[in-house]
Amino acid sequence: MTQLCYETVNYAPFVWDGDPDLLGQIAGASEAGFPLIGIDLASITRFVDEGERLETLAEALRAVDMRCFEVQALVVTDDEGATLEQAEQLARIASTLSVPYVQAGVSTPLGPPVAANLKRAADVIRAAGATIALEFLPFTPLRDIAGTRELIRQAETPDAQVMIDTWHFFYGPDDWSDLEALPLEEIAYVQFNDHPGRVSDDWMHETTQRRVLPGEGEFDLPRFCSVMRAKGYQAPVSVEIISEALRALPPAEFARRVYAATAPFWDEG
Repeated sequence: MTQLCYETVNYAPFVWDGDPDLLGQIAGASEAGFPLIGIDLASITRFVDEGERLETLAEALRAVDMRCFEVQALVVTDDEGATLEQAEQLARIASTLSVPYVQAGVSTPLGPPVAANLKRAADVIRAAGATIALEFLPFTPLRDIAGTRELIRQAETPDAQVMIDTWHFFYGPDDWSDLEALPLEEIAYVQFNDHPGRVSDDWMHETTQRRVLPGEGEFDLPRFCSVMRAKGYQAPVSVEIISEALRALPPAEFARRVYAATAPFWDEG
């Protein structure tokens, strides 16, 4: 069965005012059966600002035999100083937690400065033993698979790979042929989720407050899984459910429901 990765971002400070409770989420995800976890930068920053240590997270993961698979997210812009400052922060986290992937995205118009800063950031991340997983989002300048591949080429960072979030694929400009044409070796991993259908043009609200469990929305997730299996995809699947409704649950119950809903899609993988 494909390894599933739990995501902490549903309780991150930038989507609600409550406690991220990283230690509670680690315990709950482990109890639910997740062998991997992805931790968001905002929650780690809150954790450290409250006097905790990164090493405490590493110890908590070892205690339940879990591995941190990714940390998110590096925001690449045309501002070299800001991009590198965040890259160095994420590199320290990646090194301490032995993280293989740092998720990244782009928030300013594409061009030579962004490509150059992605290259510089990738060098910093690589020195920490991690790799850039570059995500496209339909409401940002980096909005599709082709653009993501081209930016990686322009940045001369061949070890960087494309990260595919089902939310952004289904609501973006790509179609099935674009997904089918993406070479397996260029894929970092998948982020998996569903959505009941957009009710507004507020992209951020839709993607950070209204996602639903796999199988409870309108995405053709069986076909998505079939396309990925046809490629020979066997990497972990990171389950990124960001939902105001599900956030009301205790982390352990949230993790249990996420695992139970996702596992059937990938148990043949």
